[in-house]
Amino acid sequence: MSDFSLELPADFADYEWEVEAKGWFSQASINASGKRYRLNIYDAARLGQEIEDELQRGGIFFEPNLVVVKSVTRANIEHAAAQLARSGVLPTLLAE
Repeated sequence: MSDFSLELPADFADYEWEVEAKGWFSQASINASGKRYRLNIYDAARLGQEIEDELQRGGIFFEPNLVVVKSVTRANIEHAAAQLARSGVLPTLLAE
């Protein structure tokens, strides 16, 4: 599947630096085949922190549509979305 669109907030460029610094973003969506998939994007360091925090609280860690990138930048988000679409794994994600 290569026919998809990536949806980011219109003002994403205004705060992209903050998203990269936080290492987490959940307002990106992929639209393909009439479905919308919201992505939960983390860098590896932030993901490790989130997992550890949740386990310390006695819980479990679960995140639907988890995507891990080297750094949470527009370029990496766009690249990840294209890879997801090309690989054919979009139907395995949770649609909205």
